[in-house]
Amino acid sequence: METKKILVVDDEKGICDNVRKILAKKDYDVTQALSAKEALEKMANESYSLLISDIVMPGKNGLELLKLVKEQWPLTKVIIMTAYASTDTAMKAIRLGALDYIPKPFTPKEVRDTVDKAFTGELHETPVSEKEREAINVIDLDIPFDRQEVAQYAGEAYADTLGPSDMPIVEMPPIETLEHYCLLGRKVCDIFKKLGNTCKAGLKSNECPQARKSAKAKKEGKSETSFDPKKLVGIDQPFSYEEVASITGPEYLMHLQSDGVAFVPYEELKEKMALAKIRQVTDVTFPLRAPRQVFPPSSAAKKNQAIDVDIPFDRDEVAEQTGEAYADSLGPSDMPSMSAPPPETLPYYCETGRKVCDIFKKLGNTCKAGLKTNVCPQMKGKKKTAAVKGETRDMANLIAPDMPFNYEEVAAVAGADFVKSLQSDGLALMPYEELKARVTKLKEKESPPKALIPEMPKKAAQSDVLVIDDEAAVNNNIRKILTKKGFTVDQAMTKEEALHKIQDKVYRLVLLDLKIPGVQGLELLQAVREKSPETLVIIITGYASIETAKESARLGAVDYLPKPFTPDEIRKVTENAVRLAA
Repeated sequence: METKKILVVDDEKGICDNVRKILAKKDYDVTQALSAKEALEKMANESYSLLISDIVMPGKNGLELLKLVKEQWPLTKVIIMTAYASTDTAMKAIRLGALDYIPKPFTPKEVRDTVDKAFTGELHETPVSEKEREAINVIDLDIPFDRQEVAQYAGEAYADTLGPSDMPIVEMPPIETLEHYCLLGRKVCDIFKKLGNTCKAGLKSNECPQARKSAKAKKEGKSETSFDPKKLVGIDQPFSYEEVASITGPEYLMHLQSDGVAFVPYEELKEKMALAKIRQVTDVTFPLRAPRQVFPPSSAAKKNQAIDVDIPFDRDEVAEQTGEAYADSLGPSDMPSMSAPPPETLPYYCETGRKVCDIFKKLGNTCKAGLKTNVCPQMKGKKKTAAVKGETRDMANLIAPDMPFNYEEVAAVAGADFVKSLQSDGLALMPYEELKARVTKLKEKESPPKALIPEMPKKAAQSDVLVIDDEAAVNNNIRKILTKKGFTVDQAMTKEEALHKIQDKVYRLVLLDLKIPGVQGLELLQAVREKSPETLVIIITGYASIETAKESARLGAVDYLPKPFTPDEIRKVTENAVRLAA
């Protein structure tokens, strides 16, 4: 009997050794490879009956390797193993041609039994069309691009570096191999370097001297890098004032601003404030302008000063260009300050109605009716009219929902032709009564006799979808989500109803829940595939498991979506499946 050759691929050498030992007891000839690249090189030089591969590996992952092996060596059987088991990768592995999918950690018996079933023919490769196989994304779960397309635009070298993340894998040397790395202190050490890659003090005490010194200083309350907030440039600029000044100079720091406020060292600010107080007392010119209402600035005080924190212009320059009156009107904002008289000082202002009133003016600044009732007669009349009319608005007379203007009033001013030409959201609008009359006339017209067309067998539209789920809320939500994307959706909530609909109509896609009353296991999936082999099936379930994902893939399901899912997720899997069915 010929010895079966097996190639085990895993970037962890310990896993490769363990699998080799497990299978060696069954007299299998086991070879190891630590990467997909090494595995492909070995397969190019020697023939193997079975490939056992991990998924997450540097460079090409296990699914990429599986796809390449089935393209180049279709007779080689493949088993996938992974420590990052998911229903998604389980479905992809089976649909790409793997005989089985084994989650880690596994027992020796699981490995031996799976390999035996592969060689005895108990496990079969799932038949999948070439179009469907090409559509499966194998680079990574979060990189939805085909590797060949990425390589075409970015180059083979870049595509080879893509691993289980969106970033290319960059190999870093282990820190123990870095130059002048001290194992005792677990860091690259200058003292270790000066002493010729040795540390006498550390070897004696078996402790890093620098780490011991830092711990001692911390214990005594002395921090080597003590934090002094007073030395910072500002609250939102947490940099040492002295360090920045030594590099850029103090002038640079004087002009740094945060929210319009210039930061200066505390001591300097303290001196300036003291000097300002002295100047105020002695009536000496002070560069910081006081509020105009309390301390009107003299002509001398107006010189060489900024107008405001948020108006960084010299007042004299502004006055020269715009005039003294404009410059004097500028206050603590970008807009000139305008003083408005209080309403009580306006002519003919009525206190009762709190407004400027023509009747109040005619009666000589008095209102007899208002004084008697202490209520403005005009406002009282408006309230009474509103109560009678109920402030009703005739919506039928409006031009449109987004043009809330009275049709007759606009037509009286602009003309009927203008109103008729108004458009809203690309639609020509007309009064409701006119529209109603036109529709009635159209209905009254006799339609020409229709030609007799022989009835054709009913055929599904390209985007027809059948949702089978016994939960009404889930079923209705899926229908609403997919209908908004233009899909024609039918619903079924029982096994009998689903089979009846599939018998009467051909669907492009079926979204099938696993747990439906009266259904055992995956029998409904099997029935759908038997009655309508061309229909694609996506499994949706709240009881997701690796085993049901594998069995669903073997029975022909193209995708497997665990509940709960988002609207985007259900739309994405549906659109992918419909594109596949096109």
